[in-house]
Amino acid sequence: MELKDVKNITFPKPSFAEWKAAVEVTLKGKTIDKLKTHTYEGITLDPLYTASLGAKAELPGFFPFTRGTSPMGYHEKPWLVVQPVSGITAHEANEKMLAALKRGQNAVAFPARMLAEGARLENMIKNIPLTEIPIFMDLKGGQQNFLPQFKAAVQPQHAQLTGVLAEDPITQWLLGGQMPEDTDGYFVKWLKTIEEYQKLGKDLKTILINTAVYHNGGANAVQEIAYGLAAAVQYLLEGQKQGLSVASLAGKIVFSFAVSSNYFMTIAKLRAARRLWACLAEPFETAPEHFKMAIHAVTSELTETVYDEHVNILRGTNQAFAAVIGGIDYLEIHPYNHARGKTDDLSERIARNTHLILKEETNITTVVDPAGGSWYIEQLTDEMAEKAWKKFLEIDEAGGILTLIKQGTMQKEIAEVFHERNQNAAFRKDSLIGTNVYPNPADTFKPAAQVDRESYMKVEKPIDIIPITLNRVSVQFERIRLRSERLRASSGAAPKIGLINLKDIKSYKPRADFIKGIAAAGGIETLESEGCQSGEDAVRYVGTTNLANYCVCGSDADYMELAADVIQEIKKHFPQIQIYCAGKQPKELEITLSAAGVKDFIHMRTNSITFLEELLASARGEMK
Repeated sequence: MELKDVKNITFPKPSFAEWKAAVEVTLKGKTIDKLKTHTYEGITLDPLYTASLGAKAELPGFFPFTRGTSPMGYHEKPWLVVQPVSGITAHEANEKMLAALKRGQNAVAFPARMLAEGARLENMIKNIPLTEIPIFMDLKGGQQNFLPQFKAAVQPQHAQLTGVLAEDPITQWLLGGQMPEDTDGYFVKWLKTIEEYQKLGKDLKTILINTAVYHNGGANAVQEIAYGLAAAVQYLLEGQKQGLSVASLAGKIVFSFAVSSNYFMTIAKLRAARRLWACLAEPFETAPEHFKMAIHAVTSELTETVYDEHVNILRGTNQAFAAVIGGIDYLEIHPYNHARGKTDDLSERIARNTHLILKEETNITTVVDPAGGSWYIEQLTDEMAEKAWKKFLEIDEAGGILTLIKQGTMQKEIAEVFHERNQNAAFRKDSLIGTNVYPNPADTFKPAAQVDRESYMKVEKPIDIIPITLNRVSVQFERIRLRSERLRASSGAAPKIGLINLKDIKSYKPRADFIKGIAAAGGIETLESEGCQSGEDAVRYVGTTNLANYCVCGSDADYMELAADVIQEIKKHFPQIQIYCAGKQPKELEITLSAAGVKDFIHMRTNSITFLEELLASARGEMK
């Protein structure tokens, strides 16, 4: 066959039915439904998406702005790098900010904490041309108190500020667990402050919708969008009461979304949020142009880990990449040691350079809306938008977001999702690399400072509300590992579990590795026997190691042949020890092995947190 003939070869195009049949052969009789995934948002992900879903007649820069608010994407306006820079003094923060601007940062960003602690803004922005460089600050309830500083600082430059000087009162109340009894009176004063800030820059964003708080409390993507829209609508309605135009207020709003490690869900969340915000222009009888959503994205705190913290670099990069694909305007990447509450020059530099790598090395800025036309992402966006809109309407029918907050309904819903996330991590349905899977046993706990989540809002005549508690899914494992480290420090030895391996390595290794992985997630070491061929071998091993906990590992055939006799023999000589068995077994065999002395069976459906806590509780010399 000649080359020209090869070029003309065509292959038959398989149908979906043929693909499905081929897949189900590999599933050994199970249906294709086995490959479907159920998400926290109540969306079912299919294993294959095809062109039969149809294409949307949407374009970047045009209503409903699903594909972005600019027809030219990042060609026209690159995203702003808003990495907060701080220091012990205002002078130090200024030096760091100037250095960051030379190294690729294109926006000024300081934590509100510095202003609250007495640093002077004019010293922080010295030699920074605010007429040319945008500013980004979440003022965290200090908007009114900080106003005089901003006025004094920009006056010498005669600058018209651009960027964001904003806050979100609702999330500040939720973080503090208090809200004003007279919310109407509060909003009157707050909106007057907003108007004062507009004198510093007519294009300044001064109203923040901080959905990242909901995310870091555990909320799913549908909840984040719906609660965010509900908060924004609340602010628009309050403005209308004061005679302010919806168009003017909508232009002052910036949404802040946390971006998680669920890559495609994150992209769909950002796209769906833009679409729904644009659609709210109609009920407010306002031109859609005023409802182009400005988005600040920040990497997720919920997914950060303290152990094996360099994995956070990979998480942050993945999350940032999803944010940029989703079409954000401002991007903040947490340094890899952010969970410890104390970053350093290296981690801050890596976080900032991640922006530069995405911009310069990936060609991501050369394509407008690279996600557009992906059957999977388009379908996911549609489903996300539909569910979020339904949830938004439910909030509206219940009396709005403030009513739900006072009732505690919203906080309860978020806590329920966080509990589900915790459970899935405990059962290892969700993987936290370096924490519940592939942990690094040599890694030790780094002392953590308090992450800056303080609110600078003073609530007059407050009423108590249920707060949103911000946490990380990995904390449940980190607490156990910390207990193990303390036990090691006090006793001179780490807690251990012995593995009673049956027969040859080919038989026991898969389940032995499984148990070693779970144990390492709790900082518990494993001691392995050679392949035990009899009860006598196992008794000698237990007598030599003298531990409180052991786990039998082997193949199903070995369990049927040998396990009951081995366990009975061990229990006869060492009745006080706890014996587990690796792997789920048929009910009849489990009954037999339990009668022989097995405490529990450890398998894929085992709550690893419960198992690890049991091991620590029975370990000798545990700290009280």
